[in-house]
Amino acid sequence: MDRISKLEKEIIDLRRVLSNKEKELYEIKKEYTQQQANIQIELETQYTPYNNAVKTQYGDNLPKWAVERYSRQILLPDIGVAGQARLCSAKVLVVGAGGLGCPAAMYLAGAGIGEIGIVDYDAVELTNIHRQILHREGDQHMSKAESAAQTLRSINSRITITPYNVQLASSNAMDIASRYDVVLDCTDNVPSRYLLNDLCVMSKKPLISGSALKMEGQLTVYGYRSEKNTNEKDAPYIGPCYRCVFPSPPPPEAVGSCSANGVAGPVPGLIGCLQALEAIKYIVGHTHGQLLVERMLLFDGEDSSFRTVKLRARNPQCAVCSENATISQLVDYEAFCKAQAKEKDLNLHILPPDSRILPDQLAGKVNADLNSKRRHLLVDVRSEPEFNMCRIDGAVNCPIDNLHGARFEQLLERIRNCNSEVTFICRRGNDSQIVAKKVLEAIEDEHRSKITDLTGGLHAWSKHVDPNFPVY
Repeated sequence: MDRISKLEKEIIDLRRVLSNKEKELYEIKKEYTQQQANIQIELETQYTPYNNAVKTQYGDNLPKWAVERYSRQILLPDIGVAGQARLCSAKVLVVGAGGLGCPAAMYLAGAGIGEIGIVDYDAVELTNIHRQILHREGDQHMSKAESAAQTLRSINSRITITPYNVQLASSNAMDIASRYDVVLDCTDNVPSRYLLNDLCVMSKKPLISGSALKMEGQLTVYGYRSEKNTNEKDAPYIGPCYRCVFPSPPPPEAVGSCSANGVAGPVPGLIGCLQALEAIKYIVGHTHGQLLVERMLLFDGEDSSFRTVKLRARNPQCAVCSENATISQLVDYEAFCKAQAKEKDLNLHILPPDSRILPDQLAGKVNADLNSKRRHLLVDVRSEPEFNMCRIDGAVNCPIDNLHGARFEQLLERIRNCNSEVTFICRRGNDSQIVAKKVLEAIEDEHRSKITDLTGGLHAWSKHVDPNFPVY
């Protein structure tokens, strides 16, 4: 263990040195690029064409290197020289360096967006890498914002990448977003969606919103304003915002997450790429009829189908974007949504301490029961795929989503017949509390004393009892 700890420390130190060297290289390349551009300008002003030959003329505001680098997209009539010049001067904020933000930022960098801001409070984990393609195995425990910025700089050293290793909140969102022209919502929780929506409405910026879960993805553009696009014929047009479509947040229990429900990596990859495409189209001047405004793109990976549904128009009574808005400043969105923006920090306290059991205590009781005729009943309330992936030996699977009607009655009967104790288990110790509380409220008094839930769930079990148990 000492050797492992020593190697881990050495690797962390080497990563720090490598990161500093890469930043130094990035600055040197940037300085060199500017010097070359200045030399090119000086040569062009001093150049005398031989035999009155015609001097080479580049596109408006585009140097030679930009013409060469971005030529394949400049060839598109929808982009052209003028469009590329807009891309090179644009500033885009990507909120979330995860499954959506990584591909979106990568293609924005490739397209030559002048400045990309990356906001993410989290650190890279091994479970991220199957879909978050800017991060590598060696980036584990590193800030996602810094890891993403480091990779993006290696893709395009001629643009500016600004990482923000913070959680976007009402206190800092306006200051960060004020530096950018377009915002991409690549988050995975409802409070952040409302925050970004209100922020973009108040600062009059378009919000390109994507989401992905399991095998499905969604994409739309909120808060589009035609006054900023000279190509628009309908100058007063304003598209709906997120609150126009979803005036009230859904109940927390109705919202899924990648960590709880899973996701196929290519699905957020696809939606993230399309977010980048919508951003590029907006920047080069496409009108609202060409963008996903008042429309939502739906992707179903099960049959690889796309469909577009029409969304309601801007709500004249919307609380944030109407003429008579009742919300004029950013609020506490976790309180508004009754949900946390940081899913990993979720730590419910539903049951009293005497109805909970620590991992080492549970291990001791289970082992003691093995030497007697008693049998400790372990009820794992995770989904069937999670249970099949890894479980404590001897546990029975009763998924929380199925515990109603006859199945709930069957569970109650099983508890009544148990001659030992009953412990509810889940991944982090939250769902198990919910089920245990439901059982305690429904079962007779004589059985309540034998019911507990595992504090900290299977993550705590892996940490304190069985290090071979996978943490996911």
